[in-house]
Amino acid sequence: MQLFDEVPRIEGERILLREIVASDAEALGAFARDEDIYRLEPTFLYEQRYSDPHVVIERMRAECFDTKDSILLAVCWRDKPNQMLGIAELYAYEERKPKVSLGYRLAPQWWGQGIATEVVGMLKRYLLDEVRMRTITAHVMCQNVGSARVMAKNGFLPLYRGVWEDWGRESLVQVDKYIYKRRWEEGYPDPYGKSAGDLP
Repeated sequence: MQLFDEVPRIEGERILLREIVASDAEALGAFARDEDIYRLEPTFLYEQRYSDPHVVIERMRAECFDTKDSILLAVCWRDKPNQMLGIAELYAYEERKPKVSLGYRLAPQWWGQGIATEVVGMLKRYLLDEVRMRTITAHVMCQNVGSARVMAKNGFLPLYRGVWEDWGRESLVQVDKYIYKRRWEEGYPDPYGKSAGDLP
């Protein structure tokens, strides 16, 4: 199976990642208006493209999935699949490599509960085991200490630090680029000689 063959449904110990559907519109609208969520995020995330969340959901498949631009999934409790806690995203897919980037955002009331760590772990395992990605990347604003910890706990290494990127703000932002490679699991060492346990 290749990425974009289907919208994934991924189950973890506590968390379910599933397709965003019409019944999520109210929750998605409140989520997209919460400034705390997007303080350390790019300004051009898809759920904020249209002011009406119903339009976001109606157009999401055609404008994101069908074009192989991105996959957005609702983050839910496994035993409460209709309660949306946040969004998980796969984007910047490069089929030839194959390589993809992942991201997430959670409503503030769910921060600090290990949810983000579980979400990233679920995405990583799906990408490695189901669609056979070779490289997974994540871009984290340097000020985002919480997300940096999430990446480290999942074995991602910050191989490019302080890279300037255009996140749609008035000026460029400094970002740490985290990377995870399949070959590390196959016994090939990290060329930097680091592991997640070496990270602050």
